[in-house]
Amino acid sequence: MIKDVSDTSAWVTYYRVLETQRKDAIFKDPYAKDLLGSEHAEAFAKAHTKVNRWTNWTVVMRTYIIDQMIRDLIARGVTTFINMGAGLDSRPYRMNLDAHINWVEIDFPHIIEHKSKVLGVHTPTCKLERVGMDLANREERRKLLETLASKNERIVVLTEGVLPYLTELQVAELSEDLQAFKSFQYWICEYISPMSYKFLQNPKQMKGLKNSPFQFFPENWRGFFESKGWKLNQERFYYELSEELKRPTPFPLIFKLVAAIKGKEWARPFRKMSGYLLWERDSQEKS
Repeated sequence: MIKDVSDTSAWVTYYRVLETQRKDAIFKDPYAKDLLGSEHAEAFAKAHTKVNRWTNWTVVMRTYIIDQMIRDLIARGVTTFINMGAGLDSRPYRMNLDAHINWVEIDFPHIIEHKSKVLGVHTPTCKLERVGMDLANREERRKLLETLASKNERIVVLTEGVLPYLTELQVAELSEDLQAFKSFQYWICEYISPMSYKFLQNPKQMKGLKNSPFQFFPENWRGFFESKGWKLNQERFYYELSEELKRPTPFPLIFKLVAAIKGKEWARPFRKMSGYLLWERDSQEKS
């Protein structure tokens, strides 16, 4: 099912479809089903693995967190968002944004073409621009970032589910390109604790992603971004959010039994194994 990294957008969209169908849905994405298509839906429905259970939970948690971060940033007066590797995301339609909000989606041309076709009959709630390009082409990417920076003063960059598929060098280069233009003030991206690396680097556990494996495993996730000129503005962790929303974390029963025996201090590191971070340009850094 996952032939290349672009197929992962369909994978996570499948879980937005499942969430939307729940009576107790944390969010609703009425566009996900059409964006996904019946063929992909049937294929993913047949896959029942431990990774899929975790992915389902992760997609729901991260969608909720990012939605909240976007609302918070809009409340602070930010008006421009750039979704890099946007995939089949439908936030410009499903979120009640405002007409003065600028939203730019960037992804492979075939993804952009598909979205434009499926969502063409709908009206976004904000000013929406789509750009079809390969973000791995650094020269083209930098030209686009320069153009966007020249038109907007405060920009939020969103890389939802993108960084894990990049190498450390590629993430460093992306950061360098963003730091080159002062307009890029915020960056929303995931956080994965090194505690998870052993599982994520296991070919047997991650066989579904063998054609597009995770590659970004910095020794110190926060330290990596801090060294590139970013300071942490906000952090939200899936485990803690799942407790707030009363959505159980899909840890195996043995983990829950050990946690009950060893207590809160033993389980504390597991509460912060993954989540999303909002980075802000460090004003003390020279761009």
